[in-house]
Amino acid sequence: MKNISKTIAITMGDPGGIGPEIISKGLLNFGSSVNNIILFGALSPFRRLAKKFIWAKEFLSRINIGAIKFVCSAEELDYPIGIIDKNCGEAAYSSIISAVDYIKKGKADALVTPPVSKKSIIKTGHDFIGHTDLLAGFFKCETTMMLFSGSFRVALVTTHIPLKNVPKLIENERILRHIKRLNEHLIRFFDISKPKIAVLGLNPHSGEDGELGDEESEIILAIKFAQEMGIEAEGPLVPDTAFLPLMKQKFDAFLAMYHDQGLIPLKTLGFEHGVNFTLGLPFPRTSPDHGTAFDIAGKGIASPISFIESLKAAIRFVRIEK
Repeated sequence: MKNISKTIAITMGDPGGIGPEIISKGLLNFGSSVNNIILFGALSPFRRLAKKFIWAKEFLSRINIGAIKFVCSAEELDYPIGIIDKNCGEAAYSSIISAVDYIKKGKADALVTPPVSKKSIIKTGHDFIGHTDLLAGFFKCETTMMLFSGSFRVALVTTHIPLKNVPKLIENERILRHIKRLNEHLIRFFDISKPKIAVLGLNPHSGEDGELGDEESEIILAIKFAQEMGIEAEGPLVPDTAFLPLMKQKFDAFLAMYHDQGLIPLKTLGFEHGVNFTLGLPFPRTSPDHGTAFDIAGKGIASPISFIESLKAAIRFVRIEK
């Protein structure tokens, strides 16, 4: 990996989760190419790891000599491991805010966000649904959540909302905006000249011609409008067969109507290498496709692969940005 010409901001994630571990292992994997990376958080979780693991001690030594740039954005506390905790939530949230401030001031060009606990952050009193919604609010833009593993890409029309609220958000204008945004990012960041996008139906059998729901009429309109714009969108596909191997070969990306419809197949087939990419922000933002993994936090067994893939993607995308 060549040295990075632009600066990548990395937040600590929840200090009681596996964030500090996957960051330590992941950045060590990059060797000397971390010269343009800034880590935001507290050192105390990394010091705790360094008392138990040689790799963590080596990582901490690189921070201490300045080989890895570090910005203290959270209190140096003895954060509890593996539980929902208000102090952990505040540390995670403040790290995000500090990193965003750097980006707004032009001191960082991309963002990688290890996992946080929504419940821990909510305990602090902050209104927090997730990174995607928070960043969209900060930068006053509409976004699309897309996860990818290799050439398998899945974007979502709705994200972290109750399933009962999904049908009323299946509107042709909303879907069309997601199709357009997905198409633009596939061209720009994945070098696909004419993307083929599969749009899923909402209901079983894609509504069975209205017998099992009428939301597909909105989806059909969105696809029609997209096609009139020259976008190769197809659907609504029957959700239970949309991700068969032949379909994965045919399409460059899938647009699912709700969270689990798209992410169950993505995470089942490509979990370890999965990357979450937020489309629509004025800078690249990526994250691993897993959570805080409280059950294995502090044990030294967490895999950094998804974090590494997220950082590689951020580096690749930020080089495309003008």
